[in-house]
Amino acid sequence: MKKNILLVFTIVVVMFTSGCSKKEIEDKTKVVVTSGEVSPGIVIGKKLAPFTLKDQFDKEHNLTSDVKKVIFAFTKPTGHIMKIYMGVRKPDYLTSRDILFIADISGMPSLIAKMFAIPDMKESKYPILLIKEKKNAIRFRNEEQKNAVMIISLDNKIIKSVKFVTNEVDLKSEID
Repeated sequence: MKKNILLVFTIVVVMFTSGCSKKEIEDKTKVVVTSGEVSPGIVIGKKLAPFTLKDQFDKEHNLTSDVKKVIFAFTKPTGHIMKIYMGVRKPDYLTSRDILFIADISGMPSLIAKMFAIPDMKESKYPILLIKEKKNAIRFRNEEQKNAVMIISLDNKIIKSVKFVTNEVDLKSEID
């Protein structure tokens, strides 16, 4: 019994502490959406519905009229793109630009999230808002582009465009 528990624990640790390979975040074509429905909760020209999400430090954040961009990472590799990008920037870099960063951890077992993922995110001093419930993830996620970082441009909560990027260079061009 103890051997089985140790084996499962070892597998879990290896799965969630190993980094992404370069292949997982290779460059692909940037996708820009300027009309239509991107997901059930994201329609170009419509208001982004209000939300309240907690960050990795358990602090609540709301969508306000001041927010200019909302960035989503729906997978571990897309989260790593953002982590690499933010690695050389000050903790207030996003907030000073009225940008929210949201990571979807709804598919992660809660024990793994509590023991590994969230403590790892706490090493990042910038706020990472967390989607913990699948119904919230489905509201925002575009299944065809879930392996890309999604960047929503807003004007007074109205969605102007949505861009999907798969590398740090394109992410930088959309934020800076």
